[in-house]
Amino acid sequence: MLGTPSRRVRSRQSAKRQPTPHLTKGNMQVRVMTLAVLVAVVFVVLGARLWHLQVLSGESLSEVAQQTQTREVKIPSQRGVIYDRNMEVLASNVPGLNVTVVPDEISREKVRELADIVGADPDTVLKRYDEAKRFDPYSAMLVKENADRDDVTYISERTEEFPGLVINDDWVRRYPEGDLAAHVLGYTGALTQEELEQETFRGLASDSIVGKGGVEYLYEKELRGEAGSANYTVDALGRVVTPRNADGTRADGQEEVAPESLPPNSIQDPVAGKSLVLTLDVELQKAAEQELQDALARAQGEGYTGEGGAVVAMDPRNGEVLAMASAPDFDPQLFVGGINGEEELATFEALNSEYANSPFTNRAITAAYPGASTFKVFTGLAGFMYDVIDQNTTVTDNGACWAPASAPGACWYSWRQTYNGEGATHGTQNYAQAVADSNDKYFYQVADWIWQKTDDVNLLPKFYEQYGFGSKTGIDLPGETEGRIPTKEWFDWYREEFGSADNREWGVADWVNMSIGQGDVLVSPLQMAQSYALIQNGGTLVTPHVGKEIRNQFDNNVQRKIDPAPEGKVDFDPVALESLMQGLRDVTGPEGTAAPAFEDSELTVLGKSGTGERDDEDPVAWFAGWAEGYENRPLIVVVMLEGSGSSEVTAAPAVRGVLEAYYGIESGGSDSAAAAAAADPAAAVQ
Repeated sequence: MLGTPSRRVRSRQSAKRQPTPHLTKGNMQVRVMTLAVLVAVVFVVLGARLWHLQVLSGESLSEVAQQTQTREVKIPSQRGVIYDRNMEVLASNVPGLNVTVVPDEISREKVRELADIVGADPDTVLKRYDEAKRFDPYSAMLVKENADRDDVTYISERTEEFPGLVINDDWVRRYPEGDLAAHVLGYTGALTQEELEQETFRGLASDSIVGKGGVEYLYEKELRGEAGSANYTVDALGRVVTPRNADGTRADGQEEVAPESLPPNSIQDPVAGKSLVLTLDVELQKAAEQELQDALARAQGEGYTGEGGAVVAMDPRNGEVLAMASAPDFDPQLFVGGINGEEELATFEALNSEYANSPFTNRAITAAYPGASTFKVFTGLAGFMYDVIDQNTTVTDNGACWAPASAPGACWYSWRQTYNGEGATHGTQNYAQAVADSNDKYFYQVADWIWQKTDDVNLLPKFYEQYGFGSKTGIDLPGETEGRIPTKEWFDWYREEFGSADNREWGVADWVNMSIGQGDVLVSPLQMAQSYALIQNGGTLVTPHVGKEIRNQFDNNVQRKIDPAPEGKVDFDPVALESLMQGLRDVTGPEGTAAPAFEDSELTVLGKSGTGERDDEDPVAWFAGWAEGYENRPLIVVVMLEGSGSSEVTAAPAVRGVLEAYYGIESGGSDSAAAAAAADPAAAVQ
């Protein structure tokens, strides 16, 4: 018992920490020497590495640091000049400056700031930037075409704020005649990401300026040429490659200069675009546009809407279009440099408003209308073709309803009864007289006779198609319509797709309506000009075209002539053609429907008027014709007016005005012709 506590005390004592031995002088020296060796080793390694970098690798690393990249600067090519047939300039080029950025190197906020500075529309630029970031972030993107030089100077002094900024000298489009022939010329603008997918633009740089409509688009490949490039070697900061001090200044003491101010390392010269000569005649184009404006003013003066129209003047021998006007129109210069600033944006918004009535639409080729009475002449020619009439065949109008043989309960009137009341008649007339008097019932009867003679329910539509109706003419302009010649197949499709109020079948009634250019018939002004050219030239369906020649831009040598082959040939019965010519001559003669519009003109004009009905809208006025006695210099002129009344008061005087301008004939002008026509409103209907 007594031994137990002493053992517990010893246990506690042994559990205590033993005291640390004192650091002796020898131990201290070992530790200091170890640390010194470690430090020495570190310095030796660092020194060896520094020696390797500065001595062994210094030269190569210096080269790598200085020669980091090659900067390529585009050398723009001149876009081809566009001329009229007499070498009057319609589109040319002037020097300008384009502001571009590389999307991968600059932020969206900086792009917006840059757009504001140079006067570009921020929304448009940012949309372009977003697309470029997704699809092509490393290529230059256009911010502003034809930038103001003061703005360029301002941003050039602040390049460090806008990484990826490149200012390019370029050529900017100029339209010296303003809005003249705008729909034929089209306009140019910045290439979009969607357009890069098109065959026409595939492979172009993202900052390219391209054709957007008219011949600028259709002849894009010929007009644009190929840009060149100048290559400069720059360092990582985009500076001239040269030995530099530690603070980045040049070791040779020279001032810093832009690499582009020095001779480039290599150059690829640009290739200028080809020039395009058009078939248009500037002076005739001016006359056509003025006549169109005057005609619309006359329609409005008569109380109609007169909202738009078109004129086509074409050589019937080869399809060369000497004038093509469409109203309303626009100034293509508006698009050069983009739509920028309050004034331009307001103009653009106005042009796209409901009240502007589609000024970018070329009504001569992209719009289609009821052919009306100008279409009747082809029904008569079908009657000759299928042997249901000859030059002596007559139809008598006694004022009663007319009905086809297979539908005795039906009732069709003539325009004379509609406008002059019950009992008004055309009397007994042959084909030539029916053309001159625009006798609806004559052509109803011709269609019915053909229907009775054939089992082919599409025979008459197929006949019209020979004259170019229902298909594109092939003109070298984008956006052309096919128009419409209805067939049984089309009718069945339409009924299935949209239904029919009376659930009827395709039948003679469709032919009867078609016979006078109504029903479901739709025709463009260019198609009407093509078909009347076929009559004038004796049976050749020419291919209309506005391009005449492709030329070298600098020596003006012709590279290629543009002379498309005819689309087809129609064999005329000589007697039928003679009867038709007499009828067209009588239209403008003393007893014809258009007599007042031509009574004091020096020209003998063959032509045909038409008034096409539209649902809940003012009718469409037509006149197509040419001057007799100018076989070596013929010209077909077609005028179409939307929202017009009497074609003889509005459209016919415009045809006269264009023809007189072309043949250099002084006259009282189309307004006096219109006044004369207006004096006889009973005749001014068809």
